[in-house]
Order: sequence, then C-alpha cells, then structure tokens
Amino acid sequence: MADRQTASGDLGLIQAFVNTVDLQEGPEELTDPNTLKGWLVAKGLLDGSQEVEASDLRHAVALREAIRSVIGANSSLPVYPVAIATLNGAATASGLRMRFGADGRPRLEPAVSGVVGAMGRIVATLYSAMEEESWTRLKLCGSQTCRWAFYDRSKNHSSRWCTMASCGNREKARRFRAHSAGRA
Repeated sequence: MADRQTASGDLGLIQAFVNTVDLQEGPEELTDPNTLKGWLVAKGLLDGSQEVEASDLRHAVALREAIRSVIGANSSLPVYPVAIATLNGAATASGLRMRFGADGRPRLEPAVSGVVGAMGRIVATLYSAMEEESWTRLKLCGSQTCRWAFYDRSKNHSSRWCTMASCGNREKARRFRAHSAGRA
C-alpha cells in the first residue's frame, strides 16, 4: 500500500526487510534464492558475484520473522524465545564483531562474507536501529492478519494500524459488529 508510513536510515532498512512480505495481501518478494540475492544486492548487503542457496533463503525468511517479532514488542506484543535464538544464531554465524570506521565511530561488522555475512549486516543494522531514540516508533499493524511494519509518525506514538483507511477501518468495523452482536 502506497500510503503506509516508512522510516529512513537503519530503521528504514529493517522495515524494508520485514516488509518483503505482505502477510495480508501478498506478495512475497523473497520467493527463491534469486529474488533474495536481488534484494540483498540492491540494498548493498551482498556482492552480486556471491551464490545464494535455498538454505540461505530459509535462513533469511526465519531472520525476517524474528525481526518482525522484536518489532512487535514496540506494539506490546510478546517476543518469543525462537525469535531471540534466531537473532543470536545469525549474529554468531556471521561472526559479528565491533570495528572502528574511518570516522572513528564503532560499528558491528560480520567476519564472514556471502549471505551469512549479509544476514549479519542486517542484525548489526537492527542493533544500530534499536539504539536510536526513534526505534519505538517502528511498530506492527494491530490487525492480526496484517502485521505490516510501519513507522508511527503520530505526535503521541499511539498509531495502531499501518493505515487507518484499510486496517484501521476493518478492525473498528469488526469490533463494532462483535459489540452489536453481543447486545442482540
């Protein structure tokens, strides 16, 4: 949907990765190893000469859903142990380590290359994004069937849906019908 709120910088990359699938309306962008490779290359996370296997795709999808779970905490949803284990596994597999850049600032970098290194870069970007004050503005849509990651631009950080025009109206209508049925 074109009117969904998007973030920029590290938050924007994390949001874009999580939103490579629209759980409610489709499509799934990461359908095979080639589409994963294309996405990672386009985002500057992978060299185009690197091979991508089906196991890399499964790993990327699992990491995406683990990150969705962590974002859900900003919407008062539980973070499941499997999500934490997946994130820790990706960080460990990529050999994330602290390095200093040319500007003298520290950052996390993977010790390996390829898709495992690219997944490590995503975890490192997640870490950086979570350190930003605006992290809590990255939320999941309150619609149980949507779960789109959106950037809450409301003044009081109270947005619950990715868009009021679609998910918000559907949820309010559903609650109204349920309430009306309870009265009858």
